[in-house]
Amino acid sequence: MSWFKSEKKGKKHTDLSYQAQFGNPKLDRENPIIQQIISETGDLNQTWPNIQLDELKLLTEKLQQDVAITTGEVVRLGSITFLTPNPANPKKLIETGLTWENATVKANMENFVIETVNQVLNDESTRLDDQIAYDELADALSEFLAASQDVAGFKYGDMPELPSSDEYVNAVETNQMFDLLPQRLIVKEVKVSDQNQQGKKEIPSVEEKAAAEVKAPAKQPTAHKAATKTAPKQSVNNLSEKQPVPAPEKNVVIENNTVVIADLIKAFKVQPRFFKTKSVDPKQIVVPESDNYVDVMMARETLEANTFIQQAADKVADSYRETLSQNVADVREDTKPLNDLLATDWQTPVKDQIKQRHTKDYGERLDKSIQALDSDYKQAVADEEQRHEQTLTKLEKQLKRDKEKTTVKLTVDRDHIIQNEIAQIITTQKQYIEQEVQQLRYNRAEFKRHKVIDENISDQKEANELLTNNYRSLANGLEERRQSFIKEHEQALVTRQASDEAQAEKERYKLENANVLNLEERRDHLEKMKLDLEGQVGQLQADASKWQFRAETAQEDLDRMKQQVADLNKQYEQRLKSDQIDLEKHQRLTQQVRQAKLDKWLHPFKFRHQNTGESVGK
Repeated sequence: MSWFKSEKKGKKHTDLSYQAQFGNPKLDRENPIIQQIISETGDLNQTWPNIQLDELKLLTEKLQQDVAITTGEVVRLGSITFLTPNPANPKKLIETGLTWENATVKANMENFVIETVNQVLNDESTRLDDQIAYDELADALSEFLAASQDVAGFKYGDMPELPSSDEYVNAVETNQMFDLLPQRLIVKEVKVSDQNQQGKKEIPSVEEKAAAEVKAPAKQPTAHKAATKTAPKQSVNNLSEKQPVPAPEKNVVIENNTVVIADLIKAFKVQPRFFKTKSVDPKQIVVPESDNYVDVMMARETLEANTFIQQAADKVADSYRETLSQNVADVREDTKPLNDLLATDWQTPVKDQIKQRHTKDYGERLDKSIQALDSDYKQAVADEEQRHEQTLTKLEKQLKRDKEKTTVKLTVDRDHIIQNEIAQIITTQKQYIEQEVQQLRYNRAEFKRHKVIDENISDQKEANELLTNNYRSLANGLEERRQSFIKEHEQALVTRQASDEAQAEKERYKLENANVLNLEERRDHLEKMKLDLEGQVGQLQADASKWQFRAETAQEDLDRMKQQVADLNKQYEQRLKSDQIDLEKHQRLTQQVRQAKLDKWLHPFKFRHQNTGESVGK
């Protein structure tokens, strides 16, 4: 911490008007509870990050009560710098040099003044800075304490007492840490003066002694020093000798002793059972005839079912969380022991008992002292019987003065010791009561925690049964959808098979059509051959007519074949064989006819040629 760098001129501000400013703020202003606290803290929403000291006091107290103590969390504020108007220009703020760095609000903190003063006194960089004198540091802290009382409204008992220069130097040299406490928690022994003027002073009340100004001790890093000072022994007829009773140390507050009910409620979760999915991409595009159609569609349906189960589980968990919150809110807190303890008037009996005991003790001692004086008086009178009456009168007056003086001294001594012991016992008892209050609060929080845990178990079972029923219902629905998809897939496969067969038939039609074309070409060829043969063989007219009839019949068969595709191949083969046989017959017959004609034409020449040959031979 670099304190006192901006304003270190040794000038005191006569008209203090302290403010604070958040630097590097870490306060979670999105938290609904903190938002509510800020809205209830003056004009903080409008002046942020600047804040008045009274608003800072209210803010830290509410954060401690509503967040730190209730939830056990540590509220981080960031660094808070303290500002004051510039004497030369009251409209401009300047730094006082004091900063509460890394400010946090804890359940066991006293107030922000105590935290700031302890941090400044214990800051290592401030201790090692030779340019910073303790007088300047003490002046700045004194102004801060005065402003905290005037502006923030702290009481005198809420403020710490600054250490002396020697104590600060000794703490720096021995590396001791200060842990200053509010003065209302510190009680010191009251010194008994043996001066005659003491009897004439007004006796202070018990309440004033309880708020007496006491120096807070420096703290070793591991333990506290004694928080009381020992009064020197006073000798008033050996009546006031008494060893001082050290004030008890500050009650150690156990952090995180408050159970976080909200976290327990948030921890309630439902673990539903999900359907397993195959390793397929549900986003791929498929049609019913696809091979992976069933897997893809089931993957989509399963994902949708799992999403529904998760949403249902979230809704069920939220519903049970609301029920748990309502049940915790409906728990009636048994505050009777706490109220009875706080309402008990335990101070009056303690005061009366101490007063009675010391009154009796000092009464006896006073009687003995008076008896001793009477004895001395009688002896002096016996020894001085022959003295003058004036001496006797003087002795009587001296006796009266001695009695009055002794009575006053013993009374003052008695009252001081009574008041001191009462103050110590009251302080100790208050701390014991605070411990009992904290224990009662802890027990109450434990009761709430166990109730939430019990309801968590029962609600978990009920939620799991509900989700199990949903799972079974969805499983039945998914199985029905699966059968539907399988049926749709089988129908698609049948359709595709029929389509494939139709395509095969189409290809066969094309092949048959090609065969028909070949047959037509052959028919044309036969017709040409028929025309050629008509000119040569008359006998073949009947055959030609027959072939013509067959050709016409083949054309009709061709038309009929287009309508009756299934029988076309067989008919074609039979017809082709028949045509081939007839063609062979026709060819053989034609050859025979030609040969016969040739023989007929060549017959005369044959014999003539034979005869000519014979004659030539001769």
